[in-house]
Amino acid sequence: MIEKRLEESIILHLIALGDALKRRRDQISQGLGITTQQWLIMLYLAKDPNLPLFENGEHEKKVLAAEITRALNVSRPNVTNLIATLLDKGLAIQIEDKEDRRRKRLALSPEGFRLLETLQPFRKKLNEQLFEDLTIDEREVFLQLIDICLRRLTA
Repeated sequence: MIEKRLEESIILHLIALGDALKRRRDQISQGLGITTQQWLIMLYLAKDPNLPLFENGEHEKKVLAAEITRALNVSRPNVTNLIATLLDKGLAIQIEDKEDRRRKRLALSPEGFRLLETLQPFRKKLNEQLFEDLTIDEREVFLQLIDICLRRLTA
């Protein structure tokens, strides 16, 4: 028989939260003709300061596909296909790396920036609604706890 344990309950609640957040992201992004994964990659190309990769503000160059692959912990072919779609849609551009001409850095196109600007009010409103019952201090503690768990999982 499976015993009731706080740790397992937390994990299962986090999985349920992740699933609910994915459904919400899908609703927002699909209304604008992109997938949730494409939206997430666009946030990396825009260097969203809320993403862990950009938290310390030290990432000055345009993003490489390999960095997105590592950050998302997905396969390179998966990211390559998603980026190809964004390039085909005119939402992203490739830029030759100044130090290594074999590498291509990625950035949002003007159309990509416009699409993110269209999505941002929906994102902001829904995120504010999600956390409206928590104080700023509670939100910061929540973020710290998630970071502790992520560090343990990636160590």
